[in-house]
Amino acid sequence: MQKHLFHELRRRNVFRVAGVYAVVGWLLIQVGVAVLPTFEAPGWVLKVFIALILAGFPIALILAWAFELTPDGIKPTVSVSEGESITGQTGRKLDYVIVAGLALVALMIVGDRLLPKAGTQAQAAISPRGVADASVAVLPFIDLSPAGDQEFFSDGISEEILNVLVRIPKLKVAGRTSSFSFKGKNEDLREIGSQLGVDHVLEGSVRKSGTKLRITAQLIRSSDGFHMWSETYDRELTDVFDIQDDIAKSVADELALSLGLKSGETLVTDRTKDIEAYEKYLKAHQLYFARGADNLDAALLLLNEVTARDPDFAPAWALIGNIYVVYDAYQKNRPPDGNWRQWRAIGMAASQRAISLDPENAEAHASLGSLLIYSGDLIKGSAEIDNAVELAPDNAAVLDSAAQSLFALGYLDEARKLARRAVDNDPLVAIYHNTLGYTTLTSAPTDGLPDPSAEALRQYAKAREIDPDMMYAYGNAYRTLLNAGKLDEAEAMFRKAVDQGLIPDSAMKDVSRIFAAAKQGKTGEAALRKMYSDPNVDSHRLLDIAQLLDDPDLTVAAIQPVWESAYQIEPQLFPIWQASLFQHPAWKAQVRKYGVLDLWKSRGFPNWCKPVGTDDFECEAGS
Repeated sequence: MQKHLFHELRRRNVFRVAGVYAVVGWLLIQVGVAVLPTFEAPGWVLKVFIALILAGFPIALILAWAFELTPDGIKPTVSVSEGESITGQTGRKLDYVIVAGLALVALMIVGDRLLPKAGTQAQAAISPRGVADASVAVLPFIDLSPAGDQEFFSDGISEEILNVLVRIPKLKVAGRTSSFSFKGKNEDLREIGSQLGVDHVLEGSVRKSGTKLRITAQLIRSSDGFHMWSETYDRELTDVFDIQDDIAKSVADELALSLGLKSGETLVTDRTKDIEAYEKYLKAHQLYFARGADNLDAALLLLNEVTARDPDFAPAWALIGNIYVVYDAYQKNRPPDGNWRQWRAIGMAASQRAISLDPENAEAHASLGSLLIYSGDLIKGSAEIDNAVELAPDNAAVLDSAAQSLFALGYLDEARKLARRAVDNDPLVAIYHNTLGYTTLTSAPTDGLPDPSAEALRQYAKAREIDPDMMYAYGNAYRTLLNAGKLDEAEAMFRKAVDQGLIPDSAMKDVSRIFAAAKQGKTGEAALRKMYSDPNVDSHRLLDIAQLLDDPDLTVAAIQPVWESAYQIEPQLFPIWQASLFQHPAWKAQVRKYGVLDLWKSRGFPNWCKPVGTDDFECEAGS
């Protein structure tokens, strides 16, 4: 009986039909996985599609058993005599289909798994950082709402997901600023992956119509555009925050599963339940990243409204602290003493409020640390900076803030390493490259950089490429070229800043005179010293003259007004472009005055300085 049944199954091509159905069904599912997200089909469409294919399998087997294809058409098998049956011919045709299908399956598997991915070699050549397999960038979700007025919400979704993903162990997540730099741009995903140093990209869209909300998210392998996962969420806009939590958790779990990682704690708790306050916070966040005096003022007005509506919303307080760290840098003129003291007091109070509400808010610790250092409390400030880095070791904003603060305190080697990590985590932020540039100048031969100046200039160039209006990247490049004796290039760099509208054209006259004298060698020294004493020469150029003459006394005289101001501790306390200054008594007096020596005794001396006796020290640049 069993042998007869097996014989009939073979004769009626049931096994062959099963093979054809399995191969064709698998191919159809792959097409669905790749195509449906393009049309923003809801996630249930793919699930129903797969379910129908699976449900059709037993039906196909039943039909193969019950019916037979004959020269006269399809007939019930029981009505076909053995003499007119052509199941053998049909079986051979089915064999061809199976072989062709299996060959196509094998080709897809080989292309996907074994052969080099398209663009992989190009990526390796373009990106000096390389690409990590367990890495992802969250691009800003696109607002597809009919009114186009949900950008704040689409940005919020993207940031929520990013904040969740950074909690997954061993997953590298590209920084927010770099990822958002692709907003509104139709860039190739392979190029995005290469620039950000990631192997996966998460993108999506938000469409709101009335109280209906549709959010689509898809995870794509950047090397070849393969869709690894996608989902569409159709919800009622009854609670925007629950929706964000649900989506962020779902995306994080799916991404962790796709990459073979362990998902971290995904629930975000430090948010407001006030939708209007949240909207204002997101708008303030955008203004903060845009910078500029007017934008920062507008952001502060919004945040004052946010904290009035919800005094316990920690991120809003932290953002106020962040703004006051950079606020005075964007004022057209140096603020009066009373102003900047008041600004810093407000910033510190806001940061402390954020920390009291959320002790693990790393950016609040970083802001408080910077403001304390600027205000002269170096020991407490550096402790807050260290705490911030420990809480968020991959947060590029925290790392860069720490690098700048620690450089101003003389921890040059530590600052350089932090700046490098900031660039690695968020590679398309101009200020991070600028910080890495000037900290790179402190590299020792053992750091593997044969020419630190060349590397610093490369970082400044990258900063200018990202932000052509970044004054610091021109000024630091100018001083680096000056220090390297490349006078023509230094003068050309100054001219670029003038042409960019960053420096008044009148300043070019003094620079041209200085360089003309410097190019005369020894005979030009007298002219340089005469210009140094000329009251009509711009005071900013006195440092240039002192640097060209390599005269520590002149440098001290030029920089003394900066040192003596009670404004803030300055990076110019460590003018790495003139190492001879570090042996000058006036410089050592300033290190004591600012409290830097007390900090070194408490936190530890930087590796290029050492204590001498109980109350003295010596430093050697480049060690």
